[in-house]
Amino acid sequence: MQIPVITLTRKQLYDEVWEISVAGVSRKYDIPYAQLIKQLKAASIPIPPSGYWTKLRLGKAIEKTDFSGLPEASVALYRELTVAREPKLNNQLDEKTKCPDETQGVMSDSLKEELVQQSEENLEQSIKEKPAILNEIPETTQRYGQIYNIYDRETLYREVWAAPVTEIAKKYKVSDVAIHKVCKSLDVPTPPLGYWAKLRAGKSVTRTPLPQSTKEPKKTGIQTGYTTSADEDTQRSLDFLGEEDKSVVLAIASQIRLPDENERMHSAIIAHRKVIAEWKKNESNKDNNRWQQRKTSPPYLAGTIANDSIPRACHIIDALIKAMEPLDCKLTEQLEFVVNGEMVAISFSESQDKVPHVPTKEENRRLLEYEERRKKYSFEAKPQIRKYDYLYNGRLSLTVAGQKSFRDCKAYRLEDRLGDVLLEMYIASERLKQQRLAREEAERKRQEEAERKEAHRKIYNEEVDRTTALENEAEDYSIACKIRAYIDAYAAKHENEDISEWVAWANAKANWYDPTISRKDELLGERSHGKDSESKKPKYVGYWR
Repeated sequence: MQIPVITLTRKQLYDEVWEISVAGVSRKYDIPYAQLIKQLKAASIPIPPSGYWTKLRLGKAIEKTDFSGLPEASVALYRELTVAREPKLNNQLDEKTKCPDETQGVMSDSLKEELVQQSEENLEQSIKEKPAILNEIPETTQRYGQIYNIYDRETLYREVWAAPVTEIAKKYKVSDVAIHKVCKSLDVPTPPLGYWAKLRAGKSVTRTPLPQSTKEPKKTGIQTGYTTSADEDTQRSLDFLGEEDKSVVLAIASQIRLPDENERMHSAIIAHRKVIAEWKKNESNKDNNRWQQRKTSPPYLAGTIANDSIPRACHIIDALIKAMEPLDCKLTEQLEFVVNGEMVAISFSESQDKVPHVPTKEENRRLLEYEERRKKYSFEAKPQIRKYDYLYNGRLSLTVAGQKSFRDCKAYRLEDRLGDVLLEMYIASERLKQQRLAREEAERKRQEEAERKEAHRKIYNEEVDRTTALENEAEDYSIACKIRAYIDAYAAKHENEDISEWVAWANAKANWYDPTISRKDELLGERSHGKDSESKKPKYVGYWR
C-alpha cells in the first residue's frame, strides 16, 4: 500500500538531499530510509557517498556530485506500508465476527478484506498521529504529595505503536521498563525486538491488533522521573557513528529485551558453558587426587560469580549479542564482543554477604584435640579457624571495558539496563579505538624515530670510518714522504758509492706506503691504507704458515 507524501521537482529533491542528508529527508517527510533510497534511485537523484557528512563536519575536502537531467520534472514521494494479512488478523475474530456456517473457524473473504483495510487504516493513522501523541500531556493525579500517571489501555496501545517505548517513557516520566510492565498488566501488545529498525528500513512489519481483555481499561502508576532513554551526553558520545547509524543503535537499545528462558542461546555461549562444566569436573577430580593439586586458571565467569548466577549472566550476554548481531557485532569464543571492529569485554562480579562462620566437623575435631592437648601442654597452639564466611548473594555487577559499571539495586536489575549497557559498549568501542589509534600513532612515531636514529648512526659511523681512513692514509703518505726524504739524504751521503739497488728498493717501499700510488709489493702484497697502523703493520710469518 502506497501513501502519497509530497511532490517535489527533481532539483528541489536534489537540494534537500545534499543539504540535510538522505536521513534528514527521511525524517522530514516520515518516509523509511530504505524506501526513500529506492525512490531516489528511481528518479536518478545522486546521493552523498559514505563518509560525506563526517568529512564535511571535520572540514575535510569533499566531492559533490553535480545535478543532471531535467530540473523541473516532478517526483512524487510516497510511504509504503505492509501489513501481514492472515496470521494476526485471524486472532481478531471472536464469536461476534464468525459466520454461523463456519464450523471450522474459516474466515470469509469479505471479512478478511474488511479487517485488512481496517488494520491498514489504523497503521496509517498511527504514523500520522505520532507527533501529536508525543506532544500530548499524559493524564495524572496526585496522591500523598506524589504524582501518578493514569494509563488508558487504548491510548497506550496507540502510543507504543506510534513511537518507541523509550519516547513514550520520557513522556510519562518513567523508565521504559515501567512502560513495558504497564503494557503487560493491561494486555497491551508492544512492538517486537527490531520492529522500528525494520520499519525504518522499509521492510515488512506487522502491527499486532489490540486484543479483547476483561481487565480494567485504566491503571495508575507513580511518576519516578527515571528514564533509560539516552540523554544528551550519551547521544553526543555516539556522534562518531553518524546520524543514521546512531538512530539505528538507539532504536535497538530501546527495544532490547531478555530472550525467553527456553530459547536456544548463542552458539558461543553454549560452547563456553561446556568449557566451564569441563573445568569444574577437572577441578573436582584434582581435589580427590592428592597427586594433582595444581589448580588451573578458571574460565570466564567461573570463579568470579556463584555457580547459580552463571546462567543469568549467560542470558544477559545472549540478549546483548542477539540484539547487536544485526549491527554486525560478533561474540568470540571467550565471550568478548566485537563492536565496530574493536574488542569490548564485559566482566561480571557478585556481591558477598559477611556471615558468622559455622565450624565444620573437621574444625570441631581439631578444637577438641587442642583442648585435650592443652591440658598436658600449656604451649599448645590453638587452631586458626576463621570467624566469618563470605557468601555470594546473587547481586551482580556488570562492567564494560573495565570502566563503566552497572549493578543490581533496589530500583532495577541488570536486565532492566540492557539498553544502557549496549550504548556503553558502543561508547567503549570508540574509546578503545581512539586508544588503539593513539598507541599505533605512538608506535609509528617511535619506529620513525628509531629509523631516524639508525640512519643517523649509520651516516655517523660511515663518517667516522672515512675520517679514520683518511687519517691512516695521511699517515702512510707521511711515511712515504719521510722515506723519500731519507733516500735523498742517504744518496747525498753516499754519492761516491753504488747504491742504485738500495735506492730502487727504498723507492719501491715508498711507493708501497704512498696511498696516491699504492704500488703492490711482491712480498708484502697490497697495503690497506685506510686501516690503522697496527693492523697494517708488516708482521713476521710463523713457522706453520
